[in-house]
Amino acid sequence: MERGVIPSSSVGNKINLWYDYIRRFAVPDAEVLRKEVQDEIHRMEENQDLLLYYGLMEFRHRLMLDYLDPLIDSDYRPGPSELLENLEHKQSKITGLLDYYYNFFQGMYEFDNREYIEAIKYYKNAEKALSFVSDEIEKAEFYFKIAELYYHMKQTYVSMYYAKQAYDIYKEQVTYQIRTIQCHFVLAGNFMDLNNYDQAMRHFEKAFEMSKKEQQSQLIGRSLFNKGLCFHNQEQDQAAAENIEKAVSVFEEGGIIRSLPQAYFLLAQIRFKHKDEQAEEAFKKGQGYAEQLGDSVYSVKFELLRSLYQSDPDDKGIEKSLLYLQSKKLYPDIEDLALEVAKHYSEQKNYKMATSYFLKVEEARKQTLRGDCLYEIEK
Repeated sequence: MERGVIPSSSVGNKINLWYDYIRRFAVPDAEVLRKEVQDEIHRMEENQDLLLYYGLMEFRHRLMLDYLDPLIDSDYRPGPSELLENLEHKQSKITGLLDYYYNFFQGMYEFDNREYIEAIKYYKNAEKALSFVSDEIEKAEFYFKIAELYYHMKQTYVSMYYAKQAYDIYKEQVTYQIRTIQCHFVLAGNFMDLNNYDQAMRHFEKAFEMSKKEQQSQLIGRSLFNKGLCFHNQEQDQAAAENIEKAVSVFEEGGIIRSLPQAYFLLAQIRFKHKDEQAEEAFKKGQGYAEQLGDSVYSVKFELLRSLYQSDPDDKGIEKSLLYLQSKKLYPDIEDLALEVAKHYSEQKNYKMATSYFLKVEEARKQTLRGDCLYEIEK
């Protein structure tokens, strides 16, 4: 080996440690390791597989930062889509464990963009390569992410199965408290879908207490929002609004912009329903954040709220919004929103329109139950 050339094994060990920090959301430590690896990768002996591993970890690092979402003082420049495009050009060279990482990380990226069909495709490809993974924590990472996806697809029992596997691994690891908290979120969400609100709230309360100890604004705010959602699903809207207002404050103070459209949407929905004079303020703030983020899904949801809760509901506007969500195959969202519309028309004694939207609820529910068919991978 030439003098001054760094062994690839040494750099590889640093990338492994860097990934461990990423999985624990230890941002300062991950940033330090990233810079060290970045400096050494150009002085390393030639190793194409390790260069691919480095590229994948740059992508994963960006996903971590995007999840936490505060204004981190970092010189990290490329966004996920730019890094992903670079990796796709090298896909034919990715095999074995790297193939697992490529598909797993890309699945995470698609999930973050609500492209759930694409996400499950990549996750299933990753599952085929899971035999190359010997690290129990990495297996827990996979189980958690696929549980999270199946929760959003309303595949409740499948989600519970994977979430429990992830939780059983994480709960034994004192350095993976954030993932343990997130497992509580997914387990609680599934209990809500089963109308077991007592169990759901126990998990949300546990997550809230753990989040305060971790001092993570994202998780504290998310815990408060989830508690609010649980109260809302039980039609306890005053308690729901109180928790969501607290969540909004945490998100705004922490600069966690990505979580605000969802929080303001539910807050506006509750306030419009109860003819609260603050509904318009929540609507405008939430819509503004959605536009700022380029979040087309929540922009459309806010338009649906506007169409529904104006003095004379705009059925064409409502239909347009639901058709957009249908084009994204977001059937659980359609089910929830169509039910909101149906109840509103029913309260106005417009039973013809109410019935038509109750039928849309039923159709969306059928499509959700067909989820396993919708997410099959072409052979």
